[in-house]
Amino acid sequence: MSKFDVVIIGGGVSGLSCAITLGSGSEKLDFVKDKKVLVIDAGKSHLKAAKLNNAAGVTKGSIGAEVLADLKDRALSYGINQVVDGTVKSVTGVKGAFTINTEDASYEADRIVFATGMANIDIEGIGAAVLPNRRATKPNTLMIENTDGIIAEGKYVTGVATGASSMFTTAAGLGAQTATDIISSWTDKYVVIHDVNVG
Repeated sequence: MSKFDVVIIGGGVSGLSCAITLGSGSEKLDFVKDKKVLVIDAGKSHLKAAKLNNAAGVTKGSIGAEVLADLKDRALSYGINQVVDGTVKSVTGVKGAFTINTEDASYEADRIVFATGMANIDIEGIGAAVLPNRRATKPNTLMIENTDGIIAEGKYVTGVATGASSMFTTAAGLGAQTATDIISSWTDKYVVIHDVNVG
């Protein structure tokens, strides 16, 4: 069974944003460069059916599936990140010793990020209630109970599954925030991964 420092459950905007931020940290921080990150993608991101017109940093009229493919490529450009197809069925264990089970594989992780989106959150062992999403405008949308994106020690939730609004930029920002929280948990101070100035 493969062991990872972080397993991200969900390959949509927030999950890939989290992976990108963790990956960028590997280029700037020695204590991140040897960390291994896995994204498990069920392939059900709502972004696949979207056309983006109001997302900061994204060209107006961009097709969601193309943006998602670009985010996946960017996440994979960092050697610490891997993306596999699969649907997570259950999670067991505690921080430092989680087991994540899909329909045909199992993975071990020190930390887990639930980036499940807001539909069909059906994973055994989340360790928190699945509730109606308080900011979603569509009926039957869900969130995972959390405090500032934390479910329990070593268990994070990000994106719209935190109870955030279902917007591209909200999900992307929360994914980056979760990665920042994880990177900071690996050291004794709060760490923010900034892009480099061009001039």
